[in-house]
Amino acid sequence: MTLTIRRVAPVLVALAAAAVCGAAGAQSAEYYRHLDAATRNAGSDPFFTGTLRTQWCYTAENSGAPPDLQDRALEPLTQIFDDMWFVGPRWVSQYIIKTSGGMFLIDTLNNDTEAQTITVPALQQLGLNAGVPLLGALPTHGHRDHHGGGAYLQTNFGIPIYLGSGDEANKPFVVTPLDSANLAPQILPLPDRNLTLLSTPGHTPGTFSGVIPVHQDGVQYKLAFWGGTGMPNNVPAALQYLDGTERLYALARDQGADGTMHTHPFVDGSLQHVDNIQANGRANNPFLLGKAQTLRSLAMLRECAAAKVAQLDATALIPTWRVTRVEFEGGGPTPVSLSARVTSGWGAVAGQQVTFSVNETGAACVATTDANGLATCATRPHPLRPGKDHVTVTYSGSAGLDYIDLASSATAVVTTPGRIRAGK
Repeated sequence: MTLTIRRVAPVLVALAAAAVCGAAGAQSAEYYRHLDAATRNAGSDPFFTGTLRTQWCYTAENSGAPPDLQDRALEPLTQIFDDMWFVGPRWVSQYIIKTSGGMFLIDTLNNDTEAQTITVPALQQLGLNAGVPLLGALPTHGHRDHHGGGAYLQTNFGIPIYLGSGDEANKPFVVTPLDSANLAPQILPLPDRNLTLLSTPGHTPGTFSGVIPVHQDGVQYKLAFWGGTGMPNNVPAALQYLDGTERLYALARDQGADGTMHTHPFVDGSLQHVDNIQANGRANNPFLLGKAQTLRSLAMLRECAAAKVAQLDATALIPTWRVTRVEFEGGGPTPVSLSARVTSGWGAVAGQQVTFSVNETGAACVATTDANGLATCATRPHPLRPGKDHVTVTYSGSAGLDYIDLASSATAVVTTPGRIRAGK
């Protein structure tokens, strides 16, 4: 379904009297409605209810900068995927992608000294002096803490520095511009992979986000990254920021993103993931949240951005995004039972169509959820083969006057009754 900002009738008409910490004065009910949606969308996972709910909404709820920006401790070069490394100060770091043809940087750290003393030694550990070239760098936007090492790297290695054209002016290096006016996905080709980039102005005019392919044990996964952090304090830029969150969500959904990363790594939990890998290794890689949880995280970011717009514009009326969850009833499908329940943080999703389809044969049936969100196929696609067939149940989403229920799905292998085994 198309995800768009629509003006709608307000759910609540009174102004809320309480002020969120750091926000001056009372805010509109619309503001609180979106913060509540971010909370409900977090579900029950402590990582989502704690880190992500706090950080994605931080500049919608607080007037000052996150205290995490004061954490200047240095993280050593840490391998987080087969072909990606993390290094830099904990408050703002960089990622090194190693391809078959050389290395590529996401962000360049804060200044020449950091480039010389942190970036270059890390690249040398990864083969810079042994014939592995540095191919280029992509600062996520035009603030110095992201591009400050670019001039040193370009002077010493002759690399292109890719930057959104909206941030191109007055940089101490030659910019290879990315078109900030083009809001469609843009491809930056690297050896053996393409980076899919997305202009997401708001934090700065030239901010870029996107999706990066990586590998874990030889298997390809994809990480979505949000290029900006602090939310703007004027309505036009806040609307751009909100629009960017929606387009990144759509890109991550369409590309099947499996996790997120951020160069302010405390924002999306990347820093916790790095700490986890340093302590436990990457066999169970914490960056890989799974597709559904990745979209849950980005939907929370969207709701925080919507709250910021409502904070700045008392007339803003924006539908909430509601993350839904589909679960097979009884744990999974059997040859005699195809039932699934659709819920969200608002309760059961009732009166909506759900499709059950057999991956191996294409057989399908459609059912409607009851008042408890339960959908059951009265006529099942036959035959269903235990241990061989996988059934995918899909809810395509729906919209009401002031909300959008997001699509969700689940897949499980068919089992004999009483022997449930989840699929991928």
